[in-house]
Amino acid sequence: MTTDIEMRCLNEKRWKEMNGITVINAAMTQIRHTGNLKQYVEEVKRQYMLRLLATLFSTLQAKANCFDSSYMALVEEAESSLMALRETGIAGKQICRIGKTANEVLKMHRDRLESGINNMCVRTGIEEFDYVTGGLYKGELTVGAGRPGDGKTAVAMQIAMNAALAGKHVCFFSLEMTALQTMNRLFAGYGGVDANHLRIDGANPADLTKMEKMADEFQNLPLYFDHTSANSVENIRAQVMLQKRKNQCDLAVVDYLHMMKIENHGKETMDQMIGRNIQGLKQLALDADIPILVLSQMNRNSVNRTDKAHIPDLHDLRDSGVIEQVADCVYFVYIPERNGIEKDEITGESLHLVGKLYIRKTRNGSTGIARYRYNESYTRITNYNTGRRS
Repeated sequence: MTTDIEMRCLNEKRWKEMNGITVINAAMTQIRHTGNLKQYVEEVKRQYMLRLLATLFSTLQAKANCFDSSYMALVEEAESSLMALRETGIAGKQICRIGKTANEVLKMHRDRLESGINNMCVRTGIEEFDYVTGGLYKGELTVGAGRPGDGKTAVAMQIAMNAALAGKHVCFFSLEMTALQTMNRLFAGYGGVDANHLRIDGANPADLTKMEKMADEFQNLPLYFDHTSANSVENIRAQVMLQKRKNQCDLAVVDYLHMMKIENHGKETMDQMIGRNIQGLKQLALDADIPILVLSQMNRNSVNRTDKAHIPDLHDLRDSGVIEQVADCVYFVYIPERNGIEKDEITGESLHLVGKLYIRKTRNGSTGIARYRYNESYTRITNYNTGRRS
């Protein structure tokens, strides 16, 4: 209404001729939904390339119908024109000399040496994991898997908090826990509030004092939280790219893969449908130039093996075919005590409240085992050597 009045004040004659802002109604109904933006752009490009081909062939046909035309000259023109069109229609980055890539990588390492800042990756803050892998690298997709109750979400939340406390902007997409549930876990883990008491009986005055202190510390923490059940790759992509344009996304965490929206494009298996989502997240990591950590479930076979320790391996990933192939790094959360292991088989140290991350795949690094400690409520993860008993 305000826009309509403003238009009338500026030019009443024109306003009457156009019947106010209703003139734009038809155009507004043609606006595409941003969720389909990528597909729409690809369709526009396809139609454009077909039009260029039609124009080229029409031009060549007209020249071929001329009595004095040279067929060799027309063949050469057709070949060069088609090659130019092929170059125009290349998807993604064009191929380049290795020397150019070498100089770009050299500059990156030189900048890192001079500044003392590693911009290639985000440290998880879990010391033994960072020692083995170096951290979470830009453009790479890391999959963190675990059985129900093993604390894969707790580990991911700790990584997100550690990165945010180190000054990195982290976008956490939770498809399972609400913002309220997440904050209660953080208050319990970082504020020293009893998680069970907070959930069942509510906060007492002493708890509120601790929570108020933590809330003040959280005010400027660069951790962004989104809870959307059955979230889609397209929606996550849109939010990440928006935050990236604002320089507010250095790491994205998705909890978790098997709760994401999936669409069946015909007679597809679950492996194929999950594969589309994992491939979409990998492409997002490349396009946004950030590391992405996505959590995944394990299949039931992992608890039915004759191996009583149930040590996890890549084939334990649920719908593992494409996940195992696409992921740059895969780790499994493992709780020795839940599997009847109370002491370290090598050092003999107690494994009470000790967890392990079995790093089974790193495309550009080493595999190994990273240990950490957790509290009784599993709301706080600390480094293995922190508070270590003698």
